[in-house]
Amino acid sequence: MPKANKESSSSSSKKTKTSRPTRPIRRAGQSLTVIIQLVLILIAVGAANYLSCARHKRIDLTENETFTLSDHTDKLITGSAIQKRTSPIRVIAVIRRSSPHYSRMYNLLDAYKGTAGKSIDLEFVDPARQTDRTLEIANTYKQPYIDDMIIIDGRPQTKTTPETTPETTNSNAGPSDNFAAHIRTIKVKDLYIEEVDQFKQRYIAAWQDEDIVSSAILGAIEGNPRRMYFATDKSNLEATDGAPAWQILANMLWQQNILLTPLRLADIQRIPDDAEGFALIAPQYDLDERELEILNEYWDRPQSSLLVTLDPNIKLNNLRIFLRNYGITPRNDRIIQVKNKQTLSNVRAIFTRGPKINIDLGGKSTVFDGSTCSLEVRENDDQLTNRRITPISLIQATEGWWGETRYTEESPQFNKEEDNEAPLYLSAAVIRGQATSDATINLVSKMVVIANTDFLAKKNTRPEQADFVKSSTNWLIGREELIGIGPRKLYRHKITLLNSHNTFINRLLLIFLPALAILISLVVWNMRRA
Repeated sequence: MPKANKESSSSSSKKTKTSRPTRPIRRAGQSLTVIIQLVLILIAVGAANYLSCARHKRIDLTENETFTLSDHTDKLITGSAIQKRTSPIRVIAVIRRSSPHYSRMYNLLDAYKGTAGKSIDLEFVDPARQTDRTLEIANTYKQPYIDDMIIIDGRPQTKTTPETTPETTNSNAGPSDNFAAHIRTIKVKDLYIEEVDQFKQRYIAAWQDEDIVSSAILGAIEGNPRRMYFATDKSNLEATDGAPAWQILANMLWQQNILLTPLRLADIQRIPDDAEGFALIAPQYDLDERELEILNEYWDRPQSSLLVTLDPNIKLNNLRIFLRNYGITPRNDRIIQVKNKQTLSNVRAIFTRGPKINIDLGGKSTVFDGSTCSLEVRENDDQLTNRRITPISLIQATEGWWGETRYTEESPQFNKEEDNEAPLYLSAAVIRGQATSDATINLVSKMVVIANTDFLAKKNTRPEQADFVKSSTNWLIGREELIGIGPRKLYRHKITLLNSHNTFINRLLLIFLPALAILISLVVWNMRRA
């Protein structure tokens, strides 16, 4: 009986299961769901596309970040001088779209625009298609289109005509002077360096576009360049090999919108009041009492700055006494090293950590060619501290070098009693005044001394040394926010391929790789079919 009951109950349950009506498929609901999903997908794709276009960011995957804006450029663009402007800087690129340089110029200027945001107004004009706009630009900026160019308008309030430009801070300058001071024009052909190959054909060997564009932006912001005077009657104005040191330095300073202006101490009673700094570049003759009075009078002014590069082969007793009074004493020695019975004078040195000048260079190494003497830097000296004078070491020779006092003799050897041992300093700075207080920061005077001038030769100047000189001058004139590593030239290297190598590459790209892709697809299709 129980078995029969179980069978009857199971049969009845089956009947109830089979007797349930099937649910109808709600096609309208599914269609609505699919439509909503498609709409959401389209919205997501559109939003992602908009964000990628409006707020895109490039990623530089090169080893040395070759295509990334340098630290100096980034500080310039994101600094207060640009970000706090009432009107944006206008950058107008008049470049043909058919130009082979259009793509590079577009990517470079777009990187400036992306970093600066609304502080830079970027416009590209194709002179072949936008003739009216090209003529308007030529009329406004007095720059007729002859070749591809970039115009940078850094006027405080951008106007459409020169006649309506705002007045300059100098009461003696008219509107046209102010207009020209804040406008920079760059020819695209000046942004690269050309060389001639073995077939006497010109080719682009290197690009220096970022360096020139950043320099032009800085000049357009500040207007008239700042002046740093240097004593021409104390330096050699000509060089037997290449350009003289002062000319190399002048080119470096011009990139920072600083004009190195010649000056003869014999013709003046005092250094002009518009001087942002005074330089003694490898002086060959010592200062007399009258010239020392001129130098001391300038050094006693608030916010004065001195740049001194020494020639170790010249003895300058009066200048040495002047520098020693502020904690830096040039020694009568040569920094050398003996290796494999050879005397080496190309000093390997390291930029010291801590000083603001070396904020990005600290710990990096370099090599100073030519003759170099050591500097005695009296850091943490109580007498100097009481006078509010702070000497700071900037560059130090690495281990294994010493200051040889008998440098004229052959086969030198280190003598602990006569020679100078480590640490050996090649450059130092002086701060006079209380630089840590906002109330007295405008009264601080600064000085930078470099015990080598041969590094300023064109063939000897290394990129890190150029960065050091530019950082030093920016520190001297109060542009601390621009201290940093500058842009590097992008060199191109030609690779010569034999005809057989070229044929192999063409076959690999046009035949073998497509054939391999087809073979893999056939194998996958056959496996899925089986």
